[in-house]
Amino acid sequence: MSCGSASGCGAIAGCWRFVSQRRRRSRVSTSTADARAGESVDCGGVGVGGVASAVGQVAEHRSEEELLAEVAKRSKAVLYVVSNKGNDRFSMPNLSKYLRMKGVVMRQGRTPEETLLLNASLLLEVLDKSCASGIPRAAPGAPLRHEMEEQVIPAQELQVLFPEMRDAYVQQPLDYGRNSRYGDRWRISCYLVVMENWKPKIMPHEPMVRCMTPTMNRCTQAFARWYCRIYSLASVEVDVMNAFVTRYRALQEEDQLKRHIDGSNVDGSVILALPTDDPFEGGALHVWDGKPQKQHVYQMRPGDCIFMDNAVWHQAMPISKGTRWALVLFLRLRNKLAHGGARDSEAVGPPSDAHAASC
Repeated sequence: MSCGSASGCGAIAGCWRFVSQRRRRSRVSTSTADARAGESVDCGGVGVGGVASAVGQVAEHRSEEELLAEVAKRSKAVLYVVSNKGNDRFSMPNLSKYLRMKGVVMRQGRTPEETLLLNASLLLEVLDKSCASGIPRAAPGAPLRHEMEEQVIPAQELQVLFPEMRDAYVQQPLDYGRNSRYGDRWRISCYLVVMENWKPKIMPHEPMVRCMTPTMNRCTQAFARWYCRIYSLASVEVDVMNAFVTRYRALQEEDQLKRHIDGSNVDGSVILALPTDDPFEGGALHVWDGKPQKQHVYQMRPGDCIFMDNAVWHQAMPISKGTRWALVLFLRLRNKLAHGGARDSEAVGPPSDAHAASC
């Protein structure tokens, strides 16, 4: 089987726009400009200029500890990103990075301490605006925020593709940062798409890009259909932030992926089970979901996909022998349009030179 051409697809994420009842691809053109201090900008539904006075009032009446506790109530995933290593104080560099990623203009106080409190309060505004959007969210009694679908990609197709994928695979060590339990020790994946500005810089591996991009695009389309269904959306656009093939072996630090969430900036994830020529034992996928939260266990077969909303806890259990392969996608969602026209606040999209996934 020919894996197809994916010229340049690995460098920047592509975008799929899914419209209910009908599937189509559309090119996305975005532009970026440096926002000037004091101006109102679109920051995920927050007009920064409009909330400046309110932010100042909040900051005056809340300590850093109180603000940190409020962030934890709203999103522990965000807490881990904007706090220090012990998660008991804000990290100003991490807080600044997160707000910039959301398109928010930073506020400047008279002292470093005041600047921290102003921007921590601004973070709460961003989180509250996101929660208050008109797009439905999961609630008690609602469908689970993850689902396994069988044979999203037919197993026979993947089996034909497998030798080329296996030969394309190389280990590419990547530093996932201080908030990851693996830090700079993650070295069992080979990348098709890498989020821009990752440090240290890592480039997509072109043989894997050529081989697996068509499969990645089909998984992205399937995720968009699933997401529109569970949230009753008319349409959503899906950008691939990171995409990689992971190889698990029965070796220390290569046999499993411990319980984790995929990061506060990841809006959704896909795990596609791939074939192997070295049968493995173990390797079940555990997912913690629902209200009340329950543990779900999946023994995936080649071609099966797990779709997950943001901040869903999961774990790839250890294998005791053999080799297990998986394709993993980290996704960013934009332009969520509900039936009736209600539009969710947009996530920050890819850089202006992003291209459609049709390449």
